[in-house]
Parts: sequence; structure tokens; C-alpha cells
Amino acid sequence: MTSPTVPGALHDPLAPESDAPASTREIPIALKVIGALLLVIALAIPMLAAAVPGGGPAPRPLAIAPRSQAPTPATAASAAAMVSEQPALDDGSDEAFRAQAEAQVLRKVGPVARREGQRLMLFIEQGRPVMLDSRRPEPDDGGQIPYVDFRLDGLSPDKGFYVVRVTLAFGSEVLWISRKDGTRYEMHGNVNPSPDGRSLVVTHASPGAEFNGVVVWTLDGDRLVERYKFEATPEQRGVSFRFMRWRDANTIELEQFAEVDPGTCSTGTLSSLALLTRKSERWILRSNSSPRCDA
Repeated sequence: MTSPTVPGALHDPLAPESDAPASTREIPIALKVIGALLLVIALAIPMLAAAVPGGGPAPRPLAIAPRSQAPTPATAASAAAMVSEQPALDDGSDEAFRAQAEAQVLRKVGPVARREGQRLMLFIEQGRPVMLDSRRPEPDDGGQIPYVDFRLDGLSPDKGFYVVRVTLAFGSEVLWISRKDGTRYEMHGNVNPSPDGRSLVVTHASPGAEFNGVVVWTLDGDRLVERYKFEATPEQRGVSFRFMRWRDANTIELEQFAEVDPGTCSTGTLSSLALLTRKSERWILRSNSSPRCDA
């Protein structure tokens, strides 16, 4: 009686040698070798197919953006041209500072705006580009040509308007220009959007000929609609307002200043809190605290 040999078991020394030929005993080993070769070939086929052109799906391109969105040499050159024609200005001047600030804005906004010498060009969806020409009178002009300098300040928060700062010989102005049709809105100063983004309030204080008061705008589709405006009369030039905050979408906190006689207030200025509140479709401005002398 024999004890069979099981793979992984000890060989029984008492068992007689098998009479089977040696080739028969070597068959399991040969089968193992053939099976291993087949497994290697099976694993190698996908790798070979990927290496042969047309043998499998193309590898994903290693790119930051699709080619259609990558900047072309022409686009890069036009971007450089937008700011390459700046007029020569003295370093350190206010005008040079404005030119450098605008150059950064032009690089940021891309081909929608450009400068050609004294001309600022703003491209819009409907109609021809808006052309804003700065003017710098000669010393011997005799005041016939007023000084004006147009500079692109950026885009509105919703990207629907160009924001242009206008520097005049005496004073300044802020224009919002629709990117849809080129309509211009005189904002007079920096705007402060409401929490819901539907309204804008502007305050500007000026003791001279500039606008002095408060304006509220509402966004109506692609247009801005003036909903409220208080402008101090010549007799009220001593009254001005400063924006503090939006309490909510219907209430604006303002600080009100009034110039008074030094006998009334040693500093010459009284200040108080004012509220501009929307009631239905009306805006109402009223004082909300007792006036006090500024320290």
C-alpha cells in the first residue's frame, strides 16, 4: 500500500518507487511553467496595445486648459499693445500714478478695453466702442481747453459696467458705463451696494462746485435707475453726508455733517446720525440722533 504524495506534504520513505516513466512525473511541472507564461502574455497584451498607435484610447493631454482657451501669440501681443502706447509722464506725478494703475487694470480686463495714446476705448455689446479722449492743454492755451483725464478703474461687481474715473482741473467724477449699450451714469463717487445687490448708494461731500449729496440707484435689468437724490442747495453747502453702512436692503446709515459758527461749536462742525429708509417705492431721509460737536 502506498501513501500518495500531496503537494506541500512530506514524502513517505516507506512507499515504493513508482513504476511510471520520468516524463510522466514531469508533466505537472511543465503545465505550471506553461500556465505562468500564458499569464505573463495575458498581462502584457494591454500594455503592448497601449504602446502601439491605434491600439487603444489616446492618453489625456497634459494641459492646464484646452487649446481653444489657451492664449495665442496674437492675443498676447494685443494685450501688450493695450498698454504700450501710454504717453510719457514724469515719474512721481499724480498723472503717472493714474497711468500705472490703469495699465494694471487693462492687463486684467483683457481685450474688452484698450488705450491708444490719449484715447480710452471701451468695447460694448451693442454699437460702436465708447471713445473717451483725455485733454491736456498747453501752457499758452489761455484756458480754452479744459484739462480732463479719463482712466479705467475696473469693472462693477457684476461685471456689467465699466468704472471710469475722470480727473478734472478742479475736482473729479466717477462714470459707470454700460458694457451692453454704452449708457453713461454719473455716480459722483464710489458706490456702496446693498446686501441684496439690487441697489447702490453714493455719497459725495464737496464744498465747491462738485456734487454734494446722496444718490440711490436701483438695478433694473441692464439699466441703472435713479430712485433718490438729495443735492445740497447753495444755501446748504455746509451740509454733507458720509456713508457708514447698510443695516439691511432698505435702510442706510449715514453720518451727517454741518458747518456752524465757532460760537456754537468750537470745531466748527456738528455731526449726527441720519437714516435713509425705503418705504414702498419712496426713500425718506431723516435725522436719527442729536447733533454733537466733533472732537
